[in-house]
Amino acid sequence: MEKINIVLAQAHQSQLEHPNIQRELRDIQTFFNEAHLSFKEGTVNYVLIRGLYNHAERSMNMVGVFVNKTEQLLCGLETTLSYQVKNHPSARFVDVELQLPPNFVGEIKPNEGFIVHLNVQVEGLSGEQEVFEATELAGNVSDLKIAYVNE
Repeated sequence: MEKINIVLAQAHQSQLEHPNIQRELRDIQTFFNEAHLSFKEGTVNYVLIRGLYNHAERSMNMVGVFVNKTEQLLCGLETTLSYQVKNHPSARFVDVELQLPPNFVGEIKPNEGFIVHLNVQVEGLSGEQEVFEATELAGNVSDLKIAYVNE
């Protein structure tokens, strides 16, 4: 299994010196180094890391990583993401129509993953829990369109 190198999208490169960003990069890189994840080859995979729930706003900041498992340089993507909380069937998230153009993504090499934070509206959570780990969440990617550098 090839190592996945965690990077920032081009739009976030200016934040690289910020201590919180460096810590997040280290933490997520450690997660990928230690987890035994299986990826679908020839496409882009989405790995959900955690969700940070804000009860006042009825939203969850979803932290995920798009992993390039193609043989080409990735420069953009479009997809629809849907989420669930596994032990809260009453929790309902809005679907996220995501468009990440080349000026946001930059160039993501094969076996690289870039971090994305998405604020997603959710109903049906009580606010008793603020941090949801990846094992408590489920995400689904549909209608994935990938843009490559040489297209």
